[in-house]
Amino acid sequence: GGGEGGGGGGAGGKSAAEVLHSVGWVKLARDPLPVDGSTLAELRAAPYAPIFNGQSPGEAPLRHMGRHPAWAARFEAHFASALREEGMLACSDGSEKSVCDCYALRSLGLGADAAGGDPALAGRQPPHSDAPEPPGEGATWPLADADMPLSVMLGVMPNTGLWIFPAGCCGAECGGDAAGGD
Repeated sequence: GGGEGGGGGGAGGKSAAEVLHSVGWVKLARDPLPVDGSTLAELRAAPYAPIFNGQSPGEAPLRHMGRHPAWAARFEAHFASALREEGMLACSDGSEKSVCDCYALRSLGLGADAAGGDPALAGRQPPHSDAPEPPGEGATWPLADADMPLSVMLGVMPNTGLWIFPAGCCGAECGGDAAGGD
């Protein structure tokens, strides 16, 4: 068990769930789900639809989402097993979260014009959040930490990287090598 997160978290014998709850993300230390050529073909053939990503009115969406039963059920079962093994599905009342709605995301990178001349943004997704904005100072989350919903990501394309805002992240702790590979 265990994992890495938050700039080298996971050290000191912390479980993956403890790392997640202390820094907000964790990379599970287990073999990745094997994604062979036929699975990639199924992912590419899924019907995709645009999703909102903070684009201005009239701009084309750069993120699309797709799902197909041919692969979604396999991914959901794998994610459920991995998360259960790490104790990350346990809720505060002893019940268990369920894994559902596995989607493939297809993201198009910003062109140089859309990046506003910022070379760090060119080719990347537009800045966005996959989580709600935290409550204001002094306010508490509406749910216990163990009861908060989870998101799981699996990069299947070469050179997929994950950028954890605001500090970023590269190398093994984010799923890639130091050069941003997978």
